[in-house]
Amino acid sequence: MKKFSPTRTITKANIEKVPSDKPGVYRIKDTKDNILYVGMAKGTRLDDRIAEHKGEFAGGTRFQYRTTPSKEAAERLERREIREIKPTKNKDK
Repeated sequence: MKKFSPTRTITKANIEKVPSDKPGVYRIKDTKDNILYVGMAKGTRLDDRIAEHKGEFAGGTRFQYRTTPSKEAAERLERREIREIKPTKNKDK
């Protein structure tokens, strides 16, 4: 099973390293590695979705991501992550 990427600081340079041609799931984390938010990119905007959250959440300065083979797989993974982790900034799904 694929794993999430290493945790990186949300910077333009790090976001540019994120694949933009695959669906996937991302985590926004604080400096203590607490997961604040789990999100999904259904299409080819994984890098854009992470960039959109820069500065959105107080303390959300880091991220991880994981690509998936399809948008359906991304949807399943996002639901599972939210259910298991219960990030404080996500609404129930």
